[in-house]
Amino acid sequence: MEQSRLLIAFLISLVIVIAYQKFVLSKYEPPRPAATQQPVSVPAEPAAPVATEQRPPATGVLGAPVGDEGLIHIETDVFRIAITPIGARLADIELKAFRRTVDRDSAPLDLVQAEGTPPVLPGTLALGANAADAGLHYRTDRVELVLHGSDSGEITLAAETPTGLQVQKRYRFTGDQYVFTMTASASGNGAPASVGLVLTPIPVDSTRTRETAVAVLSGPELLFKRACFEKAIADLKGQTSVESSTWAGFAAQYFLTAAVPSAGSTPATFTVPDKTAPDGTPTSVQVEAGLADGQAVFDIYAGPKERDGLTRAGRDLERTLYFGWFWFIAIPLLRALRLLHAAFGNYGVSIIVLTALVKLATAPLTRTTFRNMREMQKIQPQMAKLRERFKDDQMALQKEMMELYRRHRVNPFSGCLPMLLQLPIFVGLYNALLHAIELRHAPFALWINDLSAPDRLRMAWIPAGTPFIGDGVPVLTLVMGASMLVQQSLTPQQGDPTQQRMMMFMPLVMTFMFINFPAGLVLYWLVNNLLTIGQQYLMMRTMK
Repeated sequence: MEQSRLLIAFLISLVIVIAYQKFVLSKYEPPRPAATQQPVSVPAEPAAPVATEQRPPATGVLGAPVGDEGLIHIETDVFRIAITPIGARLADIELKAFRRTVDRDSAPLDLVQAEGTPPVLPGTLALGANAADAGLHYRTDRVELVLHGSDSGEITLAAETPTGLQVQKRYRFTGDQYVFTMTASASGNGAPASVGLVLTPIPVDSTRTRETAVAVLSGPELLFKRACFEKAIADLKGQTSVESSTWAGFAAQYFLTAAVPSAGSTPATFTVPDKTAPDGTPTSVQVEAGLADGQAVFDIYAGPKERDGLTRAGRDLERTLYFGWFWFIAIPLLRALRLLHAAFGNYGVSIIVLTALVKLATAPLTRTTFRNMREMQKIQPQMAKLRERFKDDQMALQKEMMELYRRHRVNPFSGCLPMLLQLPIFVGLYNALLHAIELRHAPFALWINDLSAPDRLRMAWIPAGTPFIGDGVPVLTLVMGASMLVQQSLTPQQGDPTQQRMMMFMPLVMTFMFINFPAGLVLYWLVNNLLTIGQQYLMMRTMK
């Protein structure tokens, strides 16, 4: 009875942990420092007091202003970026290594999605309260820049307002890095004490993911705990200010844009208007930086949430990757997955091999669990007699049961201890696969062409938008559910019939949960089930 209850508790705990990781921690990561509400404005476009029309062109070494149609183009090994001459803003940030969809002919993923009327673009500079450079005509020193490898180069843009405020932006890029630098300068009449760099949300891959507002807070008290402020954009309304942040920006499941001021911590303000509001104000974040000697320096990260790259970028950007409670297991497993991919060239095969290696490492624990369950099953008839004999005396029943365990050298808790030791491994691997950008658009075999998306075998007779399955059959998930039923049938049954029926109900619960999980996760669980079935079969043959 106790063994059966512990097993049920373990399985229920596993379901709860997975559900909690998927539906709760993915949205609100603990601990979440409280944000304060302050009436700080993120400037809309175009913002006064700058002139946007009928302004005589300024002269100087940078030449004449370029028209709206004359975008400035930068190409590196990782980017294709377009800068607008009006506002010197980022019109496109295309990632050359990532496509918009799984289609091999799909265009590169663009991290810029214009919102608002007129649209706000990332790279807009706030010049004091309710003023921005979005309407300024900038002059540029070049219209194209191509960089490769470790080569660096920059583009300088300058503008002047009718009131005599001179503004300059210098964008500096390196050929092989997702981090680039914007140095903003403001001088002359009405120069502000600080400027704010504006970023906008990035697109999400599908309806299964969401965009989030993210910021890492500064402070020594946060050194030993996760210090991210993260909240789904849909849950933010109005303006939410973070008084002291190391950086701030927007994230999706696999990508991140963040503004990192060079000088320590800084205020950041997220503006998320009510979508029903008629003013068309877009969602944005403004990161403040004081002007030192007339200029402020921002590093901008725009790229994948890949751990090694984020770590190299510094300033705690890797905090946007959250592997849950068992991160110390998830990270090594993710590195092992990459090594296996280098050997096999297919992430699906790599998942199968990694699951087999994990299963091999935990085989002694599984064997101990199975052996104890078999021994507990053998003494079930005697336990039933004891319950009948001492049904009105629980203390006597417990004493006799402990004596029964001693005579047969069975520990009712020893069977679940190995399972509890395996739980961190299962959850760690689950989180590693859930957040691995390597699985995005990674094909496996047959109809599975994207291990980061739910598996669906397309069927013409299935109406599009069918509840739970869309327009295809989750074959891999159904096979996984069937494997759990087989595994359950091979597991020594204990306890009363009600508890046994609860155990048989677990495969149905897990199948329902996994219907919309990424195919890579389902593949891992299926392979783990199949290996467990094989292991149980062999143990049944060898154990007497």
